[in-house]
Amino acid sequence: MQQEIWNALDAAGAAARDRRILTLFDHNPDRFREFSVGLGDMLLDFSKTGIDAHALTLLIQLAEASGVPGRRDAMLGGEPINATEGRAVLHTALRNRS
Repeated sequence: MQQEIWNALDAAGAAARDRRILTLFDHNPDRFREFSVGLGDMLLDFSKTGIDAHALTLLIQLAEASGVPGRRDAMLGGEPINATEGRAVLHTALRNRS
């Protein structure tokens, strides 16, 4: 399954190389809203790249097929995911300012 997604992403990447960003905005005035997300003071803006809805869907599928959501949940839950030291990572604890 992962290989199929990688192959589709490769094709999507090849198609994106020929896209002009201004043309994408001309065809979709909501592009910024659809391809950006904010969290607090942070803004992730993918609207100014050649990505389209199909490629974004493929990236999400690849993350799910690769087990990223489960690994994220394990990290946030304090599970011992540091394979070399057999302990939880402390990245989230260091950032918790509550």
